[in-house]
Amino acid sequence: MKKLIAAILCLCITLGAASCASEYSSDMQSTRDTVTSQDTQTQQTNVPLQTTVSQQSEKWVPEHTLVTTAATPAETTTITTTSAATTTTTTTTTSAATTTAKATTTKKKTTTAAPVTTTKPKPKVTTTRPAAPAPAVQKKVIDYSDTSTKLFYITKNTNLYDLKKNHTGAVYAGSLYTGHYDANYKGYVVIDYLYGKSLVADVSVTERSGAKILSAAAIGQMGGSIYGQASCGPTAAAILVNSQLGLGWSKDNMIKYCESKRLNDQGSLRYGGGITAPNLIKAINGFSGGKVTASNVFGADPASRLKKLIDQGNRSIVVVQYTSYIVTHYSSGTHFVVICGYEYIGGVLYFYYADPYYSYGGRSLLRVNASVLAASMNMVRIEPRCIITVKRTGT
Repeated sequence: MKKLIAAILCLCITLGAASCASEYSSDMQSTRDTVTSQDTQTQQTNVPLQTTVSQQSEKWVPEHTLVTTAATPAETTTITTTSAATTTTTTTTTSAATTTAKATTTKKKTTTAAPVTTTKPKPKVTTTRPAAPAPAVQKKVIDYSDTSTKLFYITKNTNLYDLKKNHTGAVYAGSLYTGHYDANYKGYVVIDYLYGKSLVADVSVTERSGAKILSAAAIGQMGGSIYGQASCGPTAAAILVNSQLGLGWSKDNMIKYCESKRLNDQGSLRYGGGITAPNLIKAINGFSGGKVTASNVFGADPASRLKKLIDQGNRSIVVVQYTSYIVTHYSSGTHFVVICGYEYIGGVLYFYYADPYYSYGGRSLLRVNASVLAASMNMVRIEPRCIITVKRTGT
């Protein structure tokens, strides 16, 4: 009996559970259908009101504002909503009360492109200026009426001519010569050369306008017929007398005279000997036959004395100690040169001189710093120091 009652209870419980499950399933299905119907209706209602958003915008800006003002009383408004598959028409009756729709602002994402600045390289502006015209070559204007003595610097190797304009040789760039202009030789400069006058083209020279210069035709002691390796004294005497007094003494004849009178107190005038200043004065006086007087005017400040003599128009012979500053051909001993001019260069005093040794072959004047010259003159010890000048004393 108990087993029968238990079986009946179990059957009742099973049937109740099955009924509950069926109801739950039916309720769930009904709920799904309701939600689906609501979602479909909501989706169909919202489709026209979706805001279109551009995916290209980074800045939101208002695009359009729709404002609905008062409608007519009992006005019927029909709104048609269109979805992808269904068109739904809804009719709404509006009361007399004024209905104002909310203003709907549609925002559109507008793409505002960042300004692109393109920097183009500036074109290179090339200004081509017209070439400046070549300066006109101005012909040297020469006053041939000015025949005063000038110092000329040879700017380039050039031909040498005699006064008949016959080619006789050449002079070389860097040489210095005294000379002058002459209306009879236009296009040329008359220079003092050895024992006479010669011509060079005026385009080959420039003038040392700052120099105070007296004409001096340098003579080489080893030129002529006698090789006077030690004859600087007699040669300097010929240079001084010829340029100062306008005479034409020959260096060779002076050597012969000194040898004949035994005035070469230092040995042979041709090889390794020489003459001292006192005997050179005697040679000048004797060779002139008393028409020229030579004097020694050496002073404590030889540079000042020499400058004063030049200002007075007097050239002079000086004896110098051989040094690398005044001459370059010996390293010891004494030597005679002829001072004929001076110039201030950069505020420093220089003297121009004719060197009998250097002037072999027609090379002319040299220049030396005044203080170097004075020091060299004061270095002389073995023989009397000298500044020998000459003047004409007879006819």
